[in-house]
Amino acid sequence: MPQKKNPDLTELIRAKVGRIHGAAEAVTLQLKGLPLAYNKDMQETQEPAFQVEFVPAMLTLVARFTSALQFNRQRMNDAAQSGYLNAMAAATYLVHKGVPFRTAHEKIGNAVRFALEKSVELGDLTLEELRQFGPEFGADFYVAVALNATLDCHDVTGGTARGRVRQALDSTAHRIAALTKSNAVEAVHAGA
Repeated sequence: MPQKKNPDLTELIRAKVGRIHGAAEAVTLQLKGLPLAYNKDMQETQEPAFQVEFVPAMLTLVARFTSALQFNRQRMNDAAQSGYLNAMAAATYLVHKGVPFRTAHEKIGNAVRFALEKSVELGDLTLEELRQFGPEFGADFYVAVALNATLDCHDVTGGTARGRVRQALDSTAHRIAALTKSNAVEAVHAGA
């Protein structure tokens, strides 16, 4: 449709992942429980391999697509600070003030409903408005629900904390470098 802005390539690739996963699962199940010698069952492992021949071309297209991406960082920043994405950070703020999580969750839920009625974000509520949900709210609440604090709120493996994201990016860069080096070495040996 002419108004559609979704990149077709990424939608189609997302769908192809199901085929890749299905082929891997088929082979896994075919190999499960085989005795030590060759079995006719192994013939059935060939078909799934041919069903995923599109993967190298797909990866080439994804690489080209990704390198051409341009981000509107201001729009992304604005979107990340709307829609009450900081509600968990707000609940965590109350937990650090000694409020049990269940109660903190309820208080922040009430504050979000109040903010929705006013058509504002949590960080736009006044301290007086926040204190109607509990006396624990202080001036430091606004820092606790700012974007960076929200990102860093739960510093766990795989989480959104900026330090964890940096670690993941560094780790990925090292793995890519190792693969690139390995492929270069293999190419040299193949040409020799």
